[in-house]
Amino acid sequence: MHFGPPDTQTVAQALKILEHYTRGAKAWFSDDLQGWIKGTLVQRTDDESLGVARLVTRMDDNYVFDILFVELVEPGADVELLPPLCNPQILDCTPDLTTLSYLHEPAVLYNLKRRYERHEIYTYSGVVLVAMNPFYPVDMYSAQEMAKYARAELSTTPHLFAIAENAYRGMVDHKSNQTIIVYGESGSGKTTSAKYIMRYFAQAHHADTNDKQMSTVENQILATNPVFESFGNAKTTRNDNSSRFGKFLDIKFERQRQQIVGGRIRTFLLERSRVVYQPPRERNYHIFYQLLAGASQELREDLKLGGQFAHSSAFHYTNQGGTSDPALLLIAGVDDAADFKETDAALETVGIDGTQRGFIWRTLAGILHLGNVEFAGSESTGSFVEGQSEAQFAIAAQLLGVNEAQLRQWLTKRQIVTRHDHILAKVNKTQALVIRDSIAKFIYSRLFDWILGPINSSLLPTQVEESQTSFVGVLDIYGFEHFEHNSFEQFCINYANEKLQQNFNHHVFKLEQEEYKRERLENWTFIGFQDNQPCIDLIEGKPIGILSLLDEESRLEQGSDRTFTEKLYRQFASPSQQQSASYFRKPRFSNTAFTVRHYAHDVTYEGDGFLEKNKDTVPDEVLDLLCTSSFGFVSELASTQAVQAKPGAGALQRRQAPTLTGVFKRSLAGLMNTLAETEMHYIRCIKPNEAKQAWKFEAPMVLSQLRSCGVIETIRISKAGYPSRVPIRTFNERYRVLLSDSIISKPAGTESSKEVSAEEHQVCRLILSTCLPDQAQYQIGLTKVFFRAGQWAVMEKKRSFLFENSAVVIQRYCRGALVRRSFRTMQQAALSVQRWYRQVLLRRRLQHLQKVRAARIIERHYMQMRRRRERAQQEQWAVKIQALARGHQARRQVKRARE
Repeated sequence: MHFGPPDTQTVAQALKILEHYTRGAKAWFSDDLQGWIKGTLVQRTDDESLGVARLVTRMDDNYVFDILFVELVEPGADVELLPPLCNPQILDCTPDLTTLSYLHEPAVLYNLKRRYERHEIYTYSGVVLVAMNPFYPVDMYSAQEMAKYARAELSTTPHLFAIAENAYRGMVDHKSNQTIIVYGESGSGKTTSAKYIMRYFAQAHHADTNDKQMSTVENQILATNPVFESFGNAKTTRNDNSSRFGKFLDIKFERQRQQIVGGRIRTFLLERSRVVYQPPRERNYHIFYQLLAGASQELREDLKLGGQFAHSSAFHYTNQGGTSDPALLLIAGVDDAADFKETDAALETVGIDGTQRGFIWRTLAGILHLGNVEFAGSESTGSFVEGQSEAQFAIAAQLLGVNEAQLRQWLTKRQIVTRHDHILAKVNKTQALVIRDSIAKFIYSRLFDWILGPINSSLLPTQVEESQTSFVGVLDIYGFEHFEHNSFEQFCINYANEKLQQNFNHHVFKLEQEEYKRERLENWTFIGFQDNQPCIDLIEGKPIGILSLLDEESRLEQGSDRTFTEKLYRQFASPSQQQSASYFRKPRFSNTAFTVRHYAHDVTYEGDGFLEKNKDTVPDEVLDLLCTSSFGFVSELASTQAVQAKPGAGALQRRQAPTLTGVFKRSLAGLMNTLAETEMHYIRCIKPNEAKQAWKFEAPMVLSQLRSCGVIETIRISKAGYPSRVPIRTFNERYRVLLSDSIISKPAGTESSKEVSAEEHQVCRLILSTCLPDQAQYQIGLTKVFFRAGQWAVMEKKRSFLFENSAVVIQRYCRGALVRRSFRTMQQAALSVQRWYRQVLLRRRLQHLQKVRAARIIERHYMQMRRRRERAQQEQWAVKIQALARGHQARRQVKRARE
């Protein structure tokens, strides 16, 4: 630890590293629930005298942390001490992760999440296509979509079909074989992805393709999907249709017409233990449930699957996952009876006739009835078949075509061969159950292997000359597995993934080197990456490796899981074995487990059961019994396993059957040789949530898979070189604004020319020399500019800063012009309003005066009229009064005259 103030050089280096951590910068911080969360830098204080930088970031609450300059300048310390910076918004939802300027876990996770929220499930990561399982039907695989990719209309859009079309074009244009590797954990969508890829090859390059137009071989290739899904897939807690084996299908095309003329399938490491045991909420292989649900009445009678044995809950080998609730054995949206008809039709399509299909159903029924045979007894008396199981024991023997007495004998006894005699020894109840289960696993695994024969014979007719064909292979294989309890199956799966990851790393490096050579970059070197060869050597090393020790212990009469793990501890965990000790260790609280440091994760394997699963065979006496079965189909299955004693050996020498790891190792070696001779394409399938809910994104789960499937390793490899690359013309068009006006006025070249001109190169150099003085941070190729990690973000930040400042100036002038224009408009409006209002007031006043004058005229005429009426009335009353008065006076005068 350095004490005291730092020197000037250390301060300068530290400030250079902190250059982009300015106020307002956004960065990522680790979070247990969301994986990573975004925060904003609100304050940064540098104390150069003490050599300390204080960063204050705002998330939910303010977060303060101090960084010592002397620690920051140490190689690689900036990655551990400083929070990863966020990418510019222009790179949000980018379809290719390698175009991100800041390449790190949170940037990858955030980009995938944003795209998934927009229902975009496919994203490129360089040569890898990352496929997120939506757990929802999406309309992305129609014939119209196929046609668009076949016509190269959507060649740059991430999709399964784009990968398939690239492989097809590589085969046609480069005359080279291709392989598409599809893998991921259970439930990530591997099987569905492989199915759509096969459908693309069968249909995409046909005009108006329909089932009638497709060739027989193309239909047979598609028909292999339901066959292998039925016999090799099962429901697990993680996936309702989980592949429990690996499959490599090479689709053969005629070189002249590029039409499908054949195919061949290879399988790897079927999970045999599932035949006899299923964890809670899981099922056996689909075919058992399909047979029980879809068999005809006649077939049920022949196979003794009627009455009480008509349902999966009646058989031990099919009811273990739903002992508490039989409904757990059902799969939502799946009709086992309908699937049985589809499987039966698919078997016919791939060349298995009705008689052979009947043999298959009989064999499966025999396995089911055998699983219901229980044993009783003790250590002293030995084991025997329980009375309640006698009926099904007889049915199982009948269906399998073996002698009932001999089957009973070799289930409850074992033969010890000595130099001079054969001794029959009793076995206890547990050992009898192990023998019973070994028979079931043996027959089913041989049946699974047998099905490949007719399929490959029909897929590759004898008239097809392989020398005149090219192929595109589709490898559907399990991804890296790490559970709470890991056993032999996980060990083999992870061993295969180690080999594939090594192949993948070298392939990515090769592509990077080819890109740099093609662009003629100078002075470039790769930073070394962590090769997983030591881990592979630990597993398969010769003469001593985990696999060789396992095979050795499996062939010993007294070998056990405990002695196997003890040998591992002595060989690899001792202090003297420093190289292997870094990849192998003994758990502190276990004497039967061991831990291997894989490329993705440290995995602890439970040693219990390793030897039994590795042997995975039946006693020689049982094998002989099956070979002599009166049922020729079972006899044929068993005979493929029977290995004759070495020439010259004694008759008592026991057969040395190949171990499962030996077979798997040879198969894997053959697969790797095939891959090495092909051009490879990669699809990494991701399961976004454990509950299989539609469009739900659980960040920690996705992040764990990104690490285990090699996507993060790909990005780390890319960061070692020049991960960001931009076409020169695109770069000039986007960043010429960073130069002065005189340079900006220069033309950038003609778009019609494919070659980049010297003038365009000169403009590119001027831009880079102006914005990035450190020439080690970039290189200019023939057609592209290559940036070190983070440098493209620097260019984008400078451009954004220029645009922001320019925007402020433009806004100032625009706002002034808008205000002046608004003022003039308001002024004109005010004058117009005033003029209009004055006119209104004048009209109102004139109308008022007119009304007053009219009122006065009306009043005058009214007064005159009223006075005339009053005068006339007065005159009328006066005349009347006068008349009355005169009459009255006249009458008085007349009266007086009379008197």
